[in-house]
Amino acid sequence: MIDGISFSELLDYSDEESARWKQFFVRYPEALDLPLDIAGSVRQLVLHIFAVELYFANAISGLEKVDPDNLPIDTLDDIFDVNRRASERYREFFAKAKPEDWADKVELGRINLKATKRKLVAQALTHSMRHWAQIATFLRQNGLKQEWTHDLLLSKALE
Repeated sequence: MIDGISFSELLDYSDEESARWKQFFVRYPEALDLPLDIAGSVRQLVLHIFAVELYFANAISGLEKVDPDNLPIDTLDDIFDVNRRASERYREFFAKAKPEDWADKVELGRINLKATKRKLVAQALTHSMRHWAQIATFLRQNGLKQEWTHDLLLSKALE
């Protein structure tokens, strides 16, 4: 019996959504620079999503923490490359992690908190979903409806 969904499966869903968002922004590049009260602009919130993913991916992997203020945001490829790097690091960690590795605590100096690797992965993935939902709603309200349904149920994940 499997107890729920795995992080790898949630990451599959997240990667699928990110790929669709990239295609959306290729089609509607003006959407990235719409002002957004959450982060200044849609671009800034997308970068925030990916910066958190990469920060936590590096943290659980024992790699140097990333300063989100120094990540490139000039092009769409720059922004989505941050997501790609984070996803690769998560998958590498998932592939090699032993059960006890998930309980290891990591110091998050930026916010002065210690959390297990398991909790960091859960936070990163749910954090991304929450902010993508905010972006989707905001863009629909501004006449930029997405051409796909964001539901996990209708994704290829867990098939």
